[in-house]
Amino acid sequence: MLEPDLVPDGSVDGITASPSAPGVDQPTGEGPQSRRRVQRTINFDRSVLERARAAATYLASYEPQAGVRSLADIVNPAVLAYVTELEELYNAGEPFRPVLKMPSGRPAKR
Repeated sequence: MLEPDLVPDGSVDGITASPSAPGVDQPTGEGPQSRRRVQRTINFDRSVLERARAAATYLASYEPQAGVRSLADIVNPAVLAYVTELEELYNAGEPFRPVLKMPSGRPAKR
C-alpha cells in the first residue's frame, strides 16, 4: 500500500472535508501544491478500468503514434474534457472555484 504524501507542515496531503460558504471566491483548504502531478485514490467501475488499462498497454506497446504511454495519458485528457463540459454547462464556461480539500465518501442525501 502506498503511503500518503506529507505537506511541509507534516500533515497528510489527502482529501478531507472542507465546506465553504457559497459565493466566496477563495480556494478552500490550505494552499496549492507545487508539484505538477499528484497521486490520488479514486474508484472506477471495474469494466471501465480494465478497458482503459488494456488500451493503454496496447497503445504504448504497438501504436507509439497514439501518444499513449500510460493510463494517465488516457485519464487526464478524458477528465479535462468532461470538466470543461461541466464548466460550460454549469459555470458560464469559467473554471469552478478551486477546492484544495474535498469531502471524502458519498455526499449527503438532499
